[in-house]
Amino acid sequence: MQKFYLLRSFLIIFIAAIVIGHAGADPNKKAQEQINQVMSEVMKGSDLPTVVAVGIDSKGNQFDFMHGGLSWGKEEKITGDSIFRIHSMTKMITSMAAMQLVEQGKLKLHEDLSDLMPQMTSIPIMKADGKLVKPKNAITLHHLLTHTAGFGLPDMTYKQNPKFKRENWNYEDFPRQFESGTQFLYGTNTKWVGKIIEKVSGMSLKVYFNRYIFDPLGMNSTYFNVPEKEKKRITSMGDRGSDGKGKLREINGDKRSPNRYPVKDVTEYSGSGGLFSTPNDYTKALKCILNYGAYEDGRILKEATVKQMTKNQIGDISLDPTGWHFDPVTCCDFKGLMDENSKWGLAFMIDNTPKSYGRKAGTVLCGGYRNTYFYIDHKSGIAASIYTHHTPFNHEATISLFEKFSEALYKVGS
Repeated sequence: MQKFYLLRSFLIIFIAAIVIGHAGADPNKKAQEQINQVMSEVMKGSDLPTVVAVGIDSKGNQFDFMHGGLSWGKEEKITGDSIFRIHSMTKMITSMAAMQLVEQGKLKLHEDLSDLMPQMTSIPIMKADGKLVKPKNAITLHHLLTHTAGFGLPDMTYKQNPKFKRENWNYEDFPRQFESGTQFLYGTNTKWVGKIIEKVSGMSLKVYFNRYIFDPLGMNSTYFNVPEKEKKRITSMGDRGSDGKGKLREINGDKRSPNRYPVKDVTEYSGSGGLFSTPNDYTKALKCILNYGAYEDGRILKEATVKQMTKNQIGDISLDPTGWHFDPVTCCDFKGLMDENSKWGLAFMIDNTPKSYGRKAGTVLCGGYRNTYFYIDHKSGIAASIYTHHTPFNHEATISLFEKFSEALYKVGS
C-alpha cells in the first residue's frame, strides 16, 4: 500500500511539473522568434544595411526586429535605443500638443488666426501665372492640422511654378497655393502650428514637449538637440546618389542634415520635422495614441480628442497627388501612400484601403523624410513603426520591408 501511495505521489508531481512547464512557456517569445525568422529571410533580398521595426498591441505586447550596425558595416549593433532623425513624424507630437491646448480652451479649431499669427495669415496666394493675390478665406488651426491652408513644400510644390523666384520673396514662408479649406496640399502647415503653440503657451516647443508629452510618457531620448554625450547613438544616414536611383551609400550629411552628428544646436524648433528619437521612445507615443490618449499614469489626451484626430476631417477633398513635383533625389513620389480612398485627420493620413494581411480600413499613418514610418490600427489594436534612415522618401526597399514585417506581426497577433 505504501508503494502505491508513493507511486501516486510521484505521478501527481510529474503531471504537475508538465502542466507548470507548459503554463510557463512564453507565447510572446515564440511569436518573436517567428518574426525574427521571417524577417531574417526577407533581409537576404534587401540592400538596407540598417533596420529597426517595432510592433505593439493593445494588450501591452511588443515585438521587434533589428538588423545591422549603428554605423553601416561596423560591429556595434543597431538597437531600439539608437537615435534616428524622424523628420515629419514630429508632426504627430506637434498635433498632440495643439490638441491639448484645444482641450484646455486656449485654442479653438475653427477660429480665425489673423490676430494670433498675422505674419502667417497675411501671406498671399500665388496663381499659376505667378500673380500674387490677397487671400479671402481665414486660416484656422483646423486648416493647418489638415494641410488645407494652402502651404506646400519648397522642394516639391514650388518647383512646379517657374514664375516663383525665392530671391524676390519677402515673407517668412513660401506663398500659399490656394484658398484655405478648398484643397489638400502636404506642406509646412505644422511648422506654423508649432509657432502657435509657443505663442499661446508662452514657452518654447522644446520646453512644452518635454513638460507635457515626453516627461509624462517617459520619452527620455527624444530631442530637438541631441546632448553631446548621446550623439554617439545617432545612426548612419544614406542616399542613392544624384538621381535617387543608384546604389545605397553611406553619407555624412546632406542639405537637410549637414552632419550625422550635429555641430550646432538649433534655437528655432520646428513642429514640422525637427525631432530626433529612438524606436523605443517613439513607440511610447504610438502606444498612447493606440490607447486613445491613455498611458500608465494618466492621460495625455482625452479619448474623444484622439477619436476626433483619427477620423476624416477633410470631407470630400481629395488627397490625389497627381501633378505634384517630386525631386527624385529626395522623394520617389507618393505612390502607395495615397489613393482615391485616402483622407486626413488632425495629425495623420487615414488609409481606408484594408490590407490583405489584416490591417483594417481606417488605419492612421505618417512617415518621415529618411524612410521612417508608422501606422496605428485601432480596429485591430496594433501599431507598428520602421526606421531605415536613408533617402529618397517612400523608397520601395523600406516600404516592402515594412509590409513583410506587418504580415508577420499580424500573423502572430491573430
